[in-house]
Amino acid sequence: MGRHETGDEVEPNGPGGRESPGYSGAEHAAPEQDAAAGTTIAGVLRSPRFWLAPLLLVVVIMSFMAALYMGAVADPQRNLHDFPIALVNEDRGGDVDNPDGGTTKQNFGDQVAAGVISTAAESGIAVEKVDRTTALNRLNSGKAYGVVVIGPNFTNRAVSLGRAAVLEAKPDPMAIDVFINRGSGTFASAVTTTFADQMSEQVNAQVGERLVDTVRQSLVKADVPFSGAAQLALSNPVDVRIVEPTPLPDGSGNGLSAFYFTLLLILAGFTGAMMVSVVVDGILGQTPIEYGPFYQLRQRLAISRWGTLATKWTIMVLVAVIQSALFIAVCTAVGTSLPNAFALWLFSVLVITAVGVSASSMMAVFGNPGLILNLVFFVILGLPSSGGTVPLEASPRLFAWIAAVEPMHLVYLGTRAILYFDADLDAGLGRSIIQCAIGLLVGVLLGLGGTKLYDRKGWHRFPGGMTLSPRLRRLVGGDGPASITTPSPAHVAAVSGSGSPRPPGTSGPPAASETPDVTQAPEDPGRMS
Repeated sequence: MGRHETGDEVEPNGPGGRESPGYSGAEHAAPEQDAAAGTTIAGVLRSPRFWLAPLLLVVVIMSFMAALYMGAVADPQRNLHDFPIALVNEDRGGDVDNPDGGTTKQNFGDQVAAGVISTAAESGIAVEKVDRTTALNRLNSGKAYGVVVIGPNFTNRAVSLGRAAVLEAKPDPMAIDVFINRGSGTFASAVTTTFADQMSEQVNAQVGERLVDTVRQSLVKADVPFSGAAQLALSNPVDVRIVEPTPLPDGSGNGLSAFYFTLLLILAGFTGAMMVSVVVDGILGQTPIEYGPFYQLRQRLAISRWGTLATKWTIMVLVAVIQSALFIAVCTAVGTSLPNAFALWLFSVLVITAVGVSASSMMAVFGNPGLILNLVFFVILGLPSSGGTVPLEASPRLFAWIAAVEPMHLVYLGTRAILYFDADLDAGLGRSIIQCAIGLLVGVLLGLGGTKLYDRKGWHRFPGGMTLSPRLRRLVGGDGPASITTPSPAHVAAVSGSGSPRPPGTSGPPAASETPDVTQAPEDPGRMS
């Protein structure tokens, strides 16, 4: 911020060519500066190279996001594929009455199961026959979204229902139970409920038609009238019931708390890495520190790319430990159900660390494009492929392929297992831990290898440390100079470790653009310039 001078000043064009007191040059300087600024702005706006790049970047990224997000939820019923439902048929069969008065050994449960499996496959639902223990284990680990149970007396109850219509007695009800678990996801439970409604229509039509025909023939032979009430009862003989054997506790958000907690963890690692990067680069003098009109650039400290990244990693680990504890505290305060709080804290520390380290490495290796890559990888691709709102089996197959490598889906599986499935490793937690550890290792190797390579090549983080090629410089910054300032000779020597006072790749006498940076203050590394 400039200092205003006081006192009389001299007017250069006073009367008689003499300088007059009371003249201030600012009276003419401001209009001239405004005119110059206006000319500059108009000039850059007339250049497509100035505005075309940010315009294309924004519209392409946002259009890509719209295509992914809306494509994932546009038509879940049409996109159903391999939607897992287990079927348990415990029907022991029975002797079914024939119109001629005899009986035949039959199993209505097998017939119903075969019809359900074939019809469901046409709509993208994969119904698999298993035993009761296997089915319930799958339901309670999120591997099956529903379980259809046909009881042991299904055929005998059908026979009793037919005989009751003939004898005008009260029939025993036929029932098929459909178990759901809202911990697998609210939308997944809704799809299973819709499937149960469709199955009810199919089974009643299949079993009811057969019962009506059998009873009608028996009554005609016995010369007994077939009442309308009896026909109505026999045409809908099966009661398909929705059962939730392990309902979620209060504070589970009807199965959405796992998704929102997953989103918190990913954002804490992704946006946390960006905020840490901005603050650390400002403190190290790599980028300016701005608060409103306040602008300062600290002395650029002599630190390598690897040293800078290691500093950011250390801070992100501290952020992960503290922020995970705060997330648990906030969830407890607002009434979120946390049956395994300590396990959730440990898992959260791993996730935030892995995402934060990987995001920091991306920015360290790729620079500004690393921000876009992080946004696309962790958020744009992550949300529609997470499976937290719409299951992957109800989205286009593309999202299942993305989810195989996307961290958000893996983190969701682990969070869901901790919150709803008693931290069962087989419910997705074990897979999530392993792949988060692999992601952390990949992030470490990327950052370590990339920054070490840059340091060894002498591509340091100061103006002139590495000059863009002419073509790339014209693309991103026009035809101006590659840099307008250079670091002090001591800074170059300290970073490169060679004692050379010049940036790498330079020779001959210093050019005008290689004068020491005015922001340098070697005597006090922490002083603001």
